Amino acid sequence: MNRTSIFYKPIFYAVVFAYTGLTYLTLRFNGLAPRLYREDGYFESLGALSLFIASGLMFYAFYSTIKRRRITKVFWIKQATYLALALLFLFGAGEEISWGQRIFGFATPESLAEINKQDEITIHNIEFNGVALPFESEFDVFWGFFVFLIPLVAAALPKFNEFGSKFIPIVPWGLGMFFVFNYLLAKVAKLVLEADYGYAGVPFVQAVQEIKESNYEFFYIFVCLFILLDLLRAERQLDLSQ
Repeated sequence: MNRTSIFYKPIFYAVVFAYTGLTYLTLRFNGLAPRLYREDGYFESLGALSLFIASGLMFYAFYSTIKRRRITKVFWIKQATYLALALLFLFGAGEEISWGQRIFGFATPESLAEINKQDEITIHNIEFNGVALPFESEFDVFWGFFVFLIPLVAAALPKFNEFGSKFIPIVPWGLGMFFVFNYLLAKVAKLVLEADYGYAGVPFVQAVQEIKESNYEFFYIFVCLFILLDLLRAERQLDLSQ
């Protein structure tokens, strides 16, 4: 990726960090809470939209590598990664909107309603014997490796970056810092902002969770946009070399 790209501009990171901080400060403004934290409110809707966009970008990346396979010769594992990311983000977006259940108003099957704590057609809200599936932990592990640890190692070890980028897309480690910053801010918010929170419609912990998830999902737009633009840049360079 050309170093003049927005992904290497300090102003880009400053704006995103500032936005992330402001999202948690909304916990102090209870008059806005009904529009921000409820089901299909600002944060949940932004999160779902972000995942749909991220999924679309990865589907396009996959399509581009398939269409131009003879020229780019992208290794099949990397192609599979593009497709896997597209499907993962599509699944996440579907879960966020309960697969259209609230939009179209269809009922939850009785067998699912018995184990879903929100009585919805979703997997991430399923509980067995009162124990929820560990989707949040797995999500943290995923971004921890994919957008933080691997890019950090790649930045420190050029040979690792050269080798690893043949098999998976590697993004700038700075994008991973958005995720770390968001994770830490959520922890701090739970410690210092609960006393200011007064909206009875959504519990405080759930409101923090809605913000944190929405921010993660929003960041994935930038991650996927970088991956796609980096792929298209490589394809253009190959075209020029032909």
